[in-house]
Amino acid sequence: MCPLLQSMSAGMVLADETQTAKAKESDMRYIGIQHRRKKTAAGEARPTRVCIVTEVDNVTEYDLEDEMSELDFLHGIFPVEFRSVQETDDISALKPSHIKWRKLKKDESPEEIPENLRRMDGKVCMVVDKVASTYDGLKSGDVAGMVLGGSGDRFAYALSRRGEDVGASVYRLPSFALKNMREALSQDKDDDAALLAKLVAGKQEDFYIVNRRERALIQLNQAYRDRMDAMKARMGCEQRIHQNLVGQIFCSEEGQYPQGTIEVLYQQAKANDKILQGYIAEEDMRNKSLVKILNQLSIYEDLFQPIDGVGPAIAARLIVAIRDIRRFATDAKLKAYLGVHVMNGGKYGERPTNKQFVRRRAGEVANWQDDGRQALYLLVDQFNRHPDSVWGKKLREVKARLREKHPEVVEVEGKKRYTDGHIHKMGLWRTATKFTRWLWQEWTRLETKPEYVQQVKQARLDREQAERDVAKQKRQAKKQQAQQPEIADNQTAQ
Repeated sequence: MCPLLQSMSAGMVLADETQTAKAKESDMRYIGIQHRRKKTAAGEARPTRVCIVTEVDNVTEYDLEDEMSELDFLHGIFPVEFRSVQETDDISALKPSHIKWRKLKKDESPEEIPENLRRMDGKVCMVVDKVASTYDGLKSGDVAGMVLGGSGDRFAYALSRRGEDVGASVYRLPSFALKNMREALSQDKDDDAALLAKLVAGKQEDFYIVNRRERALIQLNQAYRDRMDAMKARMGCEQRIHQNLVGQIFCSEEGQYPQGTIEVLYQQAKANDKILQGYIAEEDMRNKSLVKILNQLSIYEDLFQPIDGVGPAIAARLIVAIRDIRRFATDAKLKAYLGVHVMNGGKYGERPTNKQFVRRRAGEVANWQDDGRQALYLLVDQFNRHPDSVWGKKLREVKARLREKHPEVVEVEGKKRYTDGHIHKMGLWRTATKFTRWLWQEWTRLETKPEYVQQVKQARLDREQAERDVAKQKRQAKKQQAQQPEIADNQTAQ
């Protein structure tokens, strides 16, 4: 074995012996993870913070400066101590992030440095300065605590998946619960990692474990983002093709009139563009991946799929916007998050009636989730297109009550109110509010009441059986209709 690997092994054995000694005092480590974007818009460094607390109150803190550091911590090889490099060391066995480089000093010659310990970075000669000697990361028996939702979804997914292999577990706490505890203890937000470690050690019942079902939700979020990126790329390519075509027609030295309309030429150009065909194929692949993940979620099967007019695109958009219903303590919180609340009373004060509806206004902060609000509007539009469905009937009832309350068209500040179009839009948004309240209640019951989950599953099975029975009856009726002409012909022949 090379001296470097021997040194690394010795260091790791020493670390293992130390950890074994600590394990005699405490077999459990509680890890608080405050995941953050690595840089702000202003360029300020914001590393992910990790705080490890043992049952004997030993506290260790790390800053994970980039995604590679997070990956190292995930696999238990995050370097926490470095030693000086030796001439006989072989650095090829080390990860790039486990090596520290420095510039060649003025009094040094490149020929004096072993070839395996130097490299050229452009015209600058870089020399290995230090190598990792001690490591830390996720280990067997660890219990990690994070905030539910936010930028840490992918890291939570990876920690949970890795935890299944090494025997660790990952829990997540709703952000409002963390905020309440932070305010009760008068702690700063920058100390959330330490607070999460203490909470997951002492109040684990307030957390939710990250299991395969939770990972499926995170996968859906990633698949939806991939699908939207592919769709935007395809649309951007189409726009470039159109603009290029128009430029060729108008900026031609021949100046001849094109054979056919611009629209026909545009369709031909799209059909012959290989780059666009690649984007279309990618978008189709992303759509299939999204539907596949969505069909694995009980939330989609139990809540969204039975609703007429709700397809994978709208359901995925709304589920991804909400992420996890446990983030919202009440249905009012969810309504405000999706922008279907009434801006009156409380922090809004007493507002005029014509300013209580949620929309963008100059000088006011639009602090709702745009994507979720758009998904709700598309959803209630589907209710309008399916008037005989359950929610279609509710929409019609809401519009009838509004028309009964406002039978006449009135003019307010020069604008007509309570026209048929105005009543229709009011009905759509009122129904969106009602649906949001229903969604919060049903989704919350699915998350918190196992017996209700069984009832919903049984209802789904009964519904699927009824659909199969109806399909069977239709096939039998169609078969009988096909047999009737043959029977009539036989009777005529006799």
